Amino acid sequence: MIRNFVRGFDNALSFDLCDSLIEWFESSPKNVRIEEPNRVSRKDKQIWLPENSALYEPVHKVTMDMLREYLEEFPYAYRGAKILLTPEIKIQRTNPMGGGFHNFHAEITHWENCARALVWTIYLNDIPKGEGETEFLYEKIRIQPKEGMGCIFPATWIYQHRGNPIHTHPKYIITGWYWYPEEPSLP
Repeated sequence: MIRNFVRGFDNALSFDLCDSLIEWFESSPKNVRIEEPNRVSRKDKQIWLPENSALYEPVHKVTMDMLREYLEEFPYAYRGAKILLTPEIKIQRTNPMGGGFHNFHAEITHWENCARALVWTIYLNDIPKGEGETEFLYEKIRIQPKEGMGCIFPATWIYQHRGNPIHTHPKYIITGWYWYPEEPSLP
């Protein structure tokens, strides 16, 4: 039997912090950066949370707690390689009726991001059942977004995933990656 390495963390982030992140996001027109405009609907918005934001440190702590718990279950994900948390925390809103990128994809797609080890996502709001799930192609798993719920999974091609369409409410997430550290160049 094949075991999957997708893990959910109920109530990883407090509801108050989820609400504060959404409020900050909606009031912050600056720092908008869409990495691949052809892959993200113009109706969607992505903002990178600045490290000097009062919201950054509590989110960082939660993501490290999730990683610690994940590595307790899968200690060999860490052996032989140090996994670091990227300093970047992306907040994203996907709008109903046409927003989002619904094709299956992996998080390692190019040499520039091949050092990604694991992906983390935290849902900032509830979405009605049957909408907005994170679906994993090969694992046949669908994760229903629940406010404060975190998720970690490997960044590799085996974990092809997508955000399924939403029809009634915007979907808010924060997401980022745990990276393998860069090795010094050989002489």
